[in-house]
Amino acid sequence: MSRGPDPAVSRERVLEEFVVSPDPAFITNEIAEKFDVEGETARNWLNGMVEAGLLDRKKPGERTVIYWITDEGRAHYADHRDEL
Repeated sequence: MSRGPDPAVSRERVLEEFVVSPDPAFITNEIAEKFDVEGETARNWLNGMVEAGLLDRKKPGERTVIYWITDEGRAHYADHRDEL
């Protein structure tokens, strides 16, 4: 696993994972594993996308946070997928 964000992984690439996956939501560790980064890096990505309105989140447990794509995130992905 690498440390720090991978500059080759764009927001659009992360959003693509939410769009194409049959899973409706992800936890941080699933995204970290998918992109081979530290959990903290993935959490920073996901929280930044929540702040931008691209994802939403819910904390159903003390340590668990789930993330899913918003309508705005889907529109952003559709507008920028050619950049992938």
